[in-house]
Amino acid sequence: MNTKWGRTAVMTLALTSGFMYTAQPLQADAATSQEMTQKKVKIDKKIKKLDNEIKDLKKKLQKKMEDYKVTQKDLKKVNASIVETEKRIENRSEIIDDRLKAYQKNDSTVSPYIEAVLGSDSITDLVSRAMSVKTIIDADQNLLEEQEDDKQKLADQKDDLEKTKAKLQKQFQHMQEEENALETKKAENKVKSLELKKQIASKKEEERIAKELKEKEKEAQKLKDLQNTQFVSDDSNVDNDNNAGNGNNGGSPDDGNQSAPDVSGSQAATAAIAEASKYLGTSYVWGGSNPASGFDCSGLTQWSFKQAGYSLPRTAAQQYLATKKIDRSNAKAGDLVFFSYGSGVAHVGIYLGDNRMLDAQNNGVVVESLDWWNQYLVGFGRVSGVN
Repeated sequence: MNTKWGRTAVMTLALTSGFMYTAQPLQADAATSQEMTQKKVKIDKKIKKLDNEIKDLKKKLQKKMEDYKVTQKDLKKVNASIVETEKRIENRSEIIDDRLKAYQKNDSTVSPYIEAVLGSDSITDLVSRAMSVKTIIDADQNLLEEQEDDKQKLADQKDDLEKTKAKLQKQFQHMQEEENALETKKAENKVKSLELKKQIASKKEEERIAKELKEKEKEAQKLKDLQNTQFVSDDSNVDNDNNAGNGNNGGSPDDGNQSAPDVSGSQAATAAIAEASKYLGTSYVWGGSNPASGFDCSGLTQWSFKQAGYSLPRTAAQQYLATKKIDRSNAKAGDLVFFSYGSGVAHVGIYLGDNRMLDAQNNGVVVESLDWWNQYLVGFGRVSGVN
C-alpha cells in the first residue's frame, strides 16, 4: 500500500510541477512481482499447514469425544451395578436380621434354630446342631461382607471414571482454545496473502481487493485481540449442588424435559429456536455445520439463524464479535450467550430465557440451565434485527 501511495504521489507531483516522471524499467517491475509472488506462495503454504493442523486437531478431538462417550456409558453401567448391589445387601441384611432375631428368641415355635438345638438327642448332637446354625449365620455374614466389598470396588471404579471424565473435559477445553489460536494465525496469514495479492494484481482488481483486505485486517485484529483477552468469570452465582447435569460438562440429553422449548419472542427468534430444536438429542460433531454432517456449537447457531433469514459467521469467536453486547438483565429468547475457558471465546448457545439455553456441547444438542456454565460465562450478544 505504501508503494502504491508513493508512486501516485510522484506522478501527481510530476503533473502539477511540470517535472517529467520516469517509470521504472519493466524488468525491475517484473522482478518485484516475481519476488512478491514467491512470498505469497510461502504464506499460502503456511495457511495450508495451519489448515492441516486444524484438521489434525479435529481428528484428535473426535477421538476424545469417542472416549468421553465410552466413559459416559461405563459410568451408567457402574451406577446400575451399585444400585443392584445395594438391593442385594439390603435383602441379605434383612435375612440375617430375621435369623438373628429367631435365634435369640426363646419361643421354639418361632425359631427353627432353637428348636433344632433343643431337639438334639445327645451332647454330641447338640454341639453338631449348634455349629450348623452358627455356620449358616456366619455364611450369611460373610456373603454380606463380600457384597459390601463389591460395593466399595464399584464406588472406587465410579470415582476413577469421574476423574477420567473430568480430565477429558479439560482436554476438550484446551483443544478448543488451541483451535482458536490456530484460526487466529490463519486469519493473520490470509491478510498477508491478500496484501501481496493486491500488490501483484491488476489495476482493475486493486480497489476490490483493497476493500476486502481492510475488512479482513479488521476481522483478524479483532480475533487476535479477542484471543489475547483473558476472561475471568464471576462464579459466585454457581450452585454446585443444583446444577444442570453431570457436574463436568453442563446438561445431558437425559436431563429433564428435552422437548422443543415453548418460548415467547420475536418471529425471528422463535424461528431460529424452532430450527435448533429439531436437532435436540443428536450427538455433537466437531466442525459440523449442517444437518447432514451434524453440529458443533457455532455450527448449530449459524445454521439455525440462517434458516430464520439471518447470517452469522462460522466460529463462536466471530459470532461474539458480530453481535451487539447486552446486559444479562436485558437478554431475551433468541439472543446468543457466549463462554470462555480462559482465553478467547470458545462456546456459544441460544438463550431461551429463564436461565436456560439450547446448545450443542459434548453431551449432544440439549436444553439446559446456565447454572453450571456460569463459571465460564462471558456475556450475551444480540443478532442484528432479531430482537
